Amino acid sequence: MISAARLSSLGYTVYASMRDLSKNNDLKVELDRRDTNCLMIELDVRDDVSIQNTINTITKQEGKLDILINNAGYGIGGFFEDLSEQEVRDQFETNFFGVQKVTRIALPLMRKTAKESKELFSTKIINISSAQGRSALPGLGAYGSSKFALEGFSEGLYFELQPFGVEVVLLEPGTYSTKALDQNSKEAYAGLKSESPYIEYTKKLKSLHRKILDTQRGVGDPENVAIIIEKIIKRKKNKLRYLAGTQAKIRVGLRSILPFSWFSKIILKIMMGIAK
Repeated sequence: MISAARLSSLGYTVYASMRDLSKNNDLKVELDRRDTNCLMIELDVRDDVSIQNTINTITKQEGKLDILINNAGYGIGGFFEDLSEQEVRDQFETNFFGVQKVTRIALPLMRKTAKESKELFSTKIINISSAQGRSALPGLGAYGSSKFALEGFSEGLYFELQPFGVEVVLLEPGTYSTKALDQNSKEAYAGLKSESPYIEYTKKLKSLHRKILDTQRGVGDPENVAIIIEKIIKRKKNKLRYLAGTQAKIRVGLRSILPFSWFSKIILKIMMGIAK
């Protein structure tokens, strides 16, 4: 939402997609605040027909697609045994397969756009991953694994699209003040039951989550992510991965330099209250 509004205010032609257009009020408010507008289009990343209709519309109206930002996603909390297979599959349908579906259908138009462009790699696919695509956390395994899968897909695609002049970039935010942190988050159904063997740890994580929401400590401003996206779009050549936010940089940095036994002690203490 913030990225769509910011890019619109900078003069880009933006197609902001959402599954339910009746829920566009927040975007309208943000657009009004910046005295700008964009085109809003209904799109369900799980539905090939919906995606094709969107690409057909863009093809008809613009004849090109310079930038694709794959940002659809949500997170489900829950320890593995408490997560049903369907809950895990649903997580992947949006966060991983949804990205693949949109990318697959958009690529013919994007390759054509890149071929006709006078500037190499001005056509870009920006996949919004997460710090959890580099460092998984307890109680968020389904979300983390969907982002790990997205990382692998994006890395492979990066190489595959080089000959066509299409650049693939991964943006890996930490914790930001968006609906994904609150309204769009979900919980494993079985994890809410008292007989769950993980109920003590689930309560610990829920308490930690509430504390983050209440204090906003370590929670970044989504405007900063929008600024990074703007820089990626304007930059002639990007790295494959960009971490966003101090919290993400610290966690992934510690994960890369510390022995895993040390790093795991930190995570177990903070997130599960286990000191071993």
